[in-house]
Amino acid sequence: MSTKSSNKHNFPSLPSETIYEIFKHIQHEPTLFSCLFVNRAWCRKIVPILWARPKPPIYKERASRSLIETYVSCFDDEEKSILFAEEDLSQMDRLKSPLFEYAVFLKELNYPLLRLAVRNCYRNLGDKEFSKRIKPTKPEVEVNPNRQITIMKALCNLFMRMSRLESLVLDSYDDIPNVPLFTRGNCFSNLINLKIYWTNFASNMSNFIKKLPQICTGIRDLSIEFDLDGNIEAENIANIIKSQQSLNTFGLSGSHNQVIPILSALESQVESLTSIKFSRINYQWQSLDILGKCSNLKSLDIVSSLCPVSREVPDDSSIVANGSSFNLRTLKLLNQSPKLSAQLIRMGGSSLRSLSLNTVTSEIVSSILRSGTRITRLSLDISETPQLDFSQHLRIIGGLKILRYLHLTSSTPSDINNLLSAMITVLPNTLRHLNIEQEFSLRHLGTFLDSCKVPLEELTLFPNMSIDTGYLTEIIGYVKDKSSLKFLYLNLSWESGLVNKIFTKEIDDEVQKYLFTVDLDKLRGEEI
Repeated sequence: MSTKSSNKHNFPSLPSETIYEIFKHIQHEPTLFSCLFVNRAWCRKIVPILWARPKPPIYKERASRSLIETYVSCFDDEEKSILFAEEDLSQMDRLKSPLFEYAVFLKELNYPLLRLAVRNCYRNLGDKEFSKRIKPTKPEVEVNPNRQITIMKALCNLFMRMSRLESLVLDSYDDIPNVPLFTRGNCFSNLINLKIYWTNFASNMSNFIKKLPQICTGIRDLSIEFDLDGNIEAENIANIIKSQQSLNTFGLSGSHNQVIPILSALESQVESLTSIKFSRINYQWQSLDILGKCSNLKSLDIVSSLCPVSREVPDDSSIVANGSSFNLRTLKLLNQSPKLSAQLIRMGGSSLRSLSLNTVTSEIVSSILRSGTRITRLSLDISETPQLDFSQHLRIIGGLKILRYLHLTSSTPSDINNLLSAMITVLPNTLRHLNIEQEFSLRHLGTFLDSCKVPLEELTLFPNMSIDTGYLTEIIGYVKDKSSLKFLYLNLSWESGLVNKIFTKEIDDEVQKYLFTVDLDKLRGEEI
């Protein structure tokens, strides 16, 4: 058989659409980079994926410089004139002509990340002579001309001209260029994701937010971190919410007071909202009655920094439940009053599958056992449990008869150790995954595993200490004798990592996302 016919037999041709779908699901960028060089057809499929959401390592000048120079090489005459005076336009000849119009592929503009990339490399863009020739913003008044802003203006002009964004991230710390430049063209007509970090006054960003309802009505995911206490900005955000056709997920975080306009605006989206997250906001109990009108709400998170007395539920709190018809599947309540937690658990209904709490009282437990007995995932932060009284925790764990996943965390020494000893006799036989985080001892964990009759299959540990070979040897000694256990997962972070060479993994931003996995069946097989 000829080589040509053999290759044709062994590597059948796939439709280009299928190849593109395969590449889209590859999350590992180095793999995609390798595939770039297979052939031109693959290159044309992969480049749009890699350049849809470029995220260079923020502290590596070389990566930042490569990103910015590539975009600068795509500039037309208008962008070149923003960057250089007429007599210096020849500086553009120092950059290679682009293989693609990379700005066309951009789907997510992370403005603060782009600004940081420019900040990292602007002094050596192209080369030092190239960078020196970039026009300052106001050379006649500035002692130190800000060429970074000039570069950002030219880049934004490029994106407004060529890109059709799906996602936008803004941060008031890095204000955008003038609003007319930032709103020209149809760059935001397809926007579906918007994240805003608002920690200080930024005039251009504020004016852009005012205009956004007129130029973008298709946002589905909206997230606001809003530590600037100002009613004007709250009204602007409320107008964005009300102007959207179908908002699905909404998140609001920040230690501020002017949130009532924002919460009230959610009433315009009660038929489409499926997920809501509140963190550290100073809400009034009455303002939460909007939740009962969200008939499709599936996930609700309410997290507060503290649980002040003023957050207690008034006697007329039953108005919140009037007309409630949503069927929550996921509920997270941290630092909330017992009455509010109990009320929301009852509102969640019997469809609740996942529950996270750090306050447990008899009232809350009664609500769970009446309404939430179909819960399969339970997360409990048991830090600073009064007098180490876990009786109510045990009622929840023992009362959830189809529980499959249990997550326990505590920053207080001995809390988890005591709960492990107490819950051996109440664990439901359906439990398959146990996740333990922060403060616990291996000795107590080993005693628990030895006495536990439940057929656990997976154990995840996130200890608040370094993981060396001694630690790993000890924990494997405990878990391998638990025959039902299939996998041990060790959660790696900056504070806890495998430090001996035989087990070492590089601890960086990417590795943090992965668990170190021990296949216990394979380990047992190797010992036989």
